[in-house]
Amino acid sequence: MRLITALILTLFASQAIAENRLANESSLYLQQHADNPVDWYPWSDVALQKARDEDKMIFISIGYSSCHWCHVMRDESFMDPAIATFLNTHFVNIKIDRERRPDLDEQFSIVTSSLTGASGWPNSVFLTPDAEPFYAGTYFPPDAFLQAITEITEVWRDNNAALRAQAFTTAQNLRDYLDQTALLGEVSSADINAAATDMLANLDPFNGGFGTAPKFPRENVLLFLLDQATRTGDSKLLEAVTLTLDGIVKGGMHDHVGGGFHRYATDPEWNIPHFEKMLYNQALIGRVLLRAYSATGNPEYARAATRTFDYVLRDMRSPEGVFYAAEDADSLDASGARVEGVFYAWTPAQISSVLGAKAATFSHAFNVVEDGEFEGSNVLHLSGFPSEPDQFNASLEALRLSRTSRKTPIKDTKIIVAWNAEMISTLAEASMVLGRPDYAQAATQAAAFLSRELQSDDGLKRIWYEGHADIDAQLVDYAALGRALIAIYDYTDHDGLDWLQEADQLANDILRLFADVEQAMRMNASAVGLGPFRPLNDSEVASGNAQALALLTQLDRRFARVGGAAPKLAAALAIDAINSPQQRAAILTALEALCCGSTGAMQVSNGGAVRVFASKDANSGELHLTVDLREGWHLNAHKPLEEHLIGMKLTVAGVPVDGDAYPVAEVKELGFSAVPLSLYEKAFVLTVPMGETTPMQVRLTLQACNDEICLPPDDMVFWFW
Repeated sequence: MRLITALILTLFASQAIAENRLANESSLYLQQHADNPVDWYPWSDVALQKARDEDKMIFISIGYSSCHWCHVMRDESFMDPAIATFLNTHFVNIKIDRERRPDLDEQFSIVTSSLTGASGWPNSVFLTPDAEPFYAGTYFPPDAFLQAITEITEVWRDNNAALRAQAFTTAQNLRDYLDQTALLGEVSSADINAAATDMLANLDPFNGGFGTAPKFPRENVLLFLLDQATRTGDSKLLEAVTLTLDGIVKGGMHDHVGGGFHRYATDPEWNIPHFEKMLYNQALIGRVLLRAYSATGNPEYARAATRTFDYVLRDMRSPEGVFYAAEDADSLDASGARVEGVFYAWTPAQISSVLGAKAATFSHAFNVVEDGEFEGSNVLHLSGFPSEPDQFNASLEALRLSRTSRKTPIKDTKIIVAWNAEMISTLAEASMVLGRPDYAQAATQAAAFLSRELQSDDGLKRIWYEGHADIDAQLVDYAALGRALIAIYDYTDHDGLDWLQEADQLANDILRLFADVEQAMRMNASAVGLGPFRPLNDSEVASGNAQALALLTQLDRRFARVGGAAPKLAAALAIDAINSPQQRAAILTALEALCCGSTGAMQVSNGGAVRVFASKDANSGELHLTVDLREGWHLNAHKPLEEHLIGMKLTVAGVPVDGDAYPVAEVKELGFSAVPLSLYEKAFVLTVPMGETTPMQVRLTLQACNDEICLPPDDMVFWFW
């Protein structure tokens, strides 16, 4: 009898494999399930209609290609013929790649959180034939999964009406939450700063970061705290960021050998990571490092950022110059078994075989011991930064080259617009902060590809995979790409107005496709899943609404216009953001930019005619302000010849800088003035001593004019520690 049953299951499984629809999907994650005996559908009207026509429940499984536990559930449950038979008999089964469809992923993550109190991947959600959720979980071991689907089927059979009623109520509550009416209003800078200060109550005072374990970098929170620190000079906010960065950079979440960062740590000390490497982490942690380096001058931040960007350009860049989505957590060990983290872990013997006489010193510094804490091996991490930041570079490079002989993790080569846009923005910024023109070239090449290959007659696409673009772009894709084009304009090509014009067109598309009167913006142009969804919470990147507000604000400033869209969107976001500041930190950052201008080492004047980049020389103790003007514009000199014009003024720690620090002015006659004017027409650098007091505020006041108009004067404020 067992033999007959096994033959039946094998026959059924082989038929299901032949019918599996995922093999032709443009998604590595979906293709990884193409040989499952589960009769998978991609998310589609066909699958949803099948469930309605056959009155079958829907099972949705959501994950991504580099997810370790997604692989485990695939091998344990979805390759099991008995489980597959049960699923195929009682459910319409739908697989979703969360990176292709963040709109669906975020909705169903909220479903799971609301039903269980937590969420994660793989995400497992059960719906009625009308696509209304009633049960959910994350990873299930195979016995528990079979038990769960068996009990669900029994309840569906025996208490169908009650289950449908419960699902209807759950779905309606979720729809109301996802499409909730905005609480219109304003919040003050004082309120936002208080929210930043309140966040410190959740800070791990020993290791940095928020909470215990698992520990995520929470980049948008760190960027918000940095933004507040550089608005107010609040050292405690900066210290929260640097404490966290120090833990991340020293810890095993940082791939010391190859550069870059893993997605999160499984311990409070940041030492044992979950090993997948995501493009968005490289972009956002890299951005936090750049801005912390600009504020503090800590060379470890510049070093970690440089190694991260070099890793991305070496290992995550396509031949076309755009950036791949991820590298897997798992790879094959020496016996051919797929094991999490085996590519990144080291034994003392492996270190010694590569480094020889240098192994002992290296192993002591990077905490390499026999029977290490990760499956008997070691994830390299530092207890403290070395006295000479570059002293282990040669050893790390030798280990990296040795590591290339191992089986490398699978790379997910799909191109995601929003994630690429984040990387482009960071590389553009890095080109100026780190003095690396190759980063600017990489950013420009990637942006040009996205603009060329992801734009179609029916709008922007989200995904490019194996030579084809598909999936309609969502709010976050449009907004992130617009911001990336502005970053290229700001940091790399100040006269490249085409970048600004293209960003402005993307903003117009956003208002046309996603905006509603007195509401937060929708994630999609048309409703999918449970219905209209207005994303406010930051996820792997800042929320689409936060990015849209930031984009609209940046464009208004650079075009010297008083826009209506940004203030209206701000009014629809502010109250909800201040009520959940840790989840919506990027909105708070964007609200401050709308109210009070941008922060950071590089600032752009109203009208975009002038950019000022502030840096300090750790060796000389001097402050450098590089002032660059767009062609056709000039600045009023330190001592203008007309009383009604605003002259340039620089103060350091509240003390005006001596006139000798300013360049020699040109005296010229311009058409709009009856008398000659004293002005600066070319780029120049202001250099002044830093002084000993920190934090130190630097304020530069300037007014830009051309031959026809003068723009309103600007105060640019920089803080240094």
